Amino acid sequence: MTSSAPFRRFAFAFGTTFAVLYVVALAKDLALFTVFPSLGIVLAGTHHSRDVADPAMGFLAPATYWYGWAATAALGALMVGLVAASLPGGSARYVWSGWVWLIPTLSMIACVYLTLPWFRL
Repeated sequence: MTSSAPFRRFAFAFGTTFAVLYVVALAKDLALFTVFPSLGIVLAGTHHSRDVADPAMGFLAPATYWYGWAATAALGALMVGLVAASLPGGSARYVWSGWVWLIPTLSMIACVYLTLPWFRL
């Protein structure tokens, strides 16, 4: 199964697209859901302490957005990966193989840049 051409196209497209979409989700704050782990509450969408849904949530417990960002990126990457797996085998020849390493590397640099404000005083 892992050596089949459609699976390889899916895996490379999923991994590359996930890296890009995670940076977009982090930069635009597009979480599929927000988790309040200490309370055991999961809310759909991104909820900050001043949201209309429940403004007191920010005072009760900190929110965790990482799960929502990862789910948003995974859902988008799944769609792109399925499209890539369904394409004919000859279409992959026109894609430069270096993108598989370059895009995730640039995405990691972007994630570090976007999270720097959290570590500043």
